[in-house]
Amino acid sequence: MASRFLETERLAERLDFLARSGLREVRLLGGEPTLHPAFEELVEQARSGGREITVFSNGLMPARALDCLADLPVWQCTVVVNVNQPDESEQDYYRQRETIRRLGERAMPGFTIYRPDFEAEFLLDLIAATGCSPVIRLGLAHPCLSGANRFLHPNQYRAVALKIVRLARAAAQTDIRLDFDCGFVRCMFSDTELERLRQAQAHIAWECSPILDVDLDGKVIHCYPLAQFMSLPLTPSATTAQMRSEFEARTRPYRQTGIFPQCSACPFRAAGQCSGGCLAATVRRFRRTPFQIEMPASERGAL
Repeated sequence: MASRFLETERLAERLDFLARSGLREVRLLGGEPTLHPAFEELVEQARSGGREITVFSNGLMPARALDCLADLPVWQCTVVVNVNQPDESEQDYYRQRETIRRLGERAMPGFTIYRPDFEAEFLLDLIAATGCSPVIRLGLAHPCLSGANRFLHPNQYRAVALKIVRLARAAAQTDIRLDFDCGFVRCMFSDTELERLRQAQAHIAWECSPILDVDLDGKVIHCYPLAQFMSLPLTPSATTAQMRSEFEARTRPYRQTGIFPQCSACPFRAAGQCSGGCLAATVRRFRRTPFQIEMPASERGAL
């Protein structure tokens, strides 16, 4: 049976890949990377030579992994802790909160929206109480091609957008900023709401581009939702620029549209102001899917 964990000796080829590409940030993700039995060794290898590391975690990490990260210089370590709503599991939430408190400025809370009735204002109190980075990395849960994961239906984006603007305005009152992850679309927000996001200093992005994750077998994938769609081998001469160019060429036919049928004629997309949303959702439009994606018809009332 194949190992569930990256062999430590195979980390070197991934670090060489980054070095050839001129990158000094190493991102450790999973699954839950802190469960790796040699996590401390991986961290030591990754940060050698003054590299910066970013760890993506659910915050429910073993004590030894937490001790390791908490001992690193703040400038060299960022831990994105994807936090659950307290009503989902109060026990898990308080463990995540303690992890963030221990990490302090190294920690950045992340929040992934996968249901329209989300409540994220609790993060403002969490940031104030733990002394972590005053930034919330906000993401939308996107579908894998199988559709088996929990994800937010694009028809629900409009309702979610209204709550995002409210959160951004509340956060700005305490100098906390929202940082958009990939897959957001411009049409989620009215012009008035977009201006309010700007006034709240939110980092707004409509991006969907190759992230380039490397799996345990040394295959490079476009991103996690498209892991089953295509991959490229990590060769001794490969660079991130070459990989991104190849993925962009292979996905270009799908990029002609987006997550909604109306994306094909969208002036924002035509002007390069919006990517058309998550590419995995677009690919699913052209495959057998259990639902039809349609543009939401609700009014874009101001808050």
